[in-house]
Amino acid sequence: MLRMNIEEQEELLMCGRSGLGALLSTTFAAQGCNVAINYFNRVEPAQAVAAACEKLGVKAVIIKAVRDPSIRCNQA
Repeated sequence: MLRMNIEEQEELLMCGRSGLGALLSTTFAAQGCNVAINYFNRVEPAQAVAAACEKLGVKAVIIKAVRDPSIRCNQA
């Protein structure tokens, strides 16, 4: 198991609702890290991951991602 000193840290995991993202979300949560989980279409998988993280005693928030090709990030 991945062991890091991350207790009481905040971690933003992109695409944390399924697959590797879900595994990382629950792994970080198991070590005391609050998580934010995003999704594009289906909220139910994100809710399931968030519930699993909260059962581990951390905060988990769900964020709906915006997929709009007209929105562009500014380059630094």
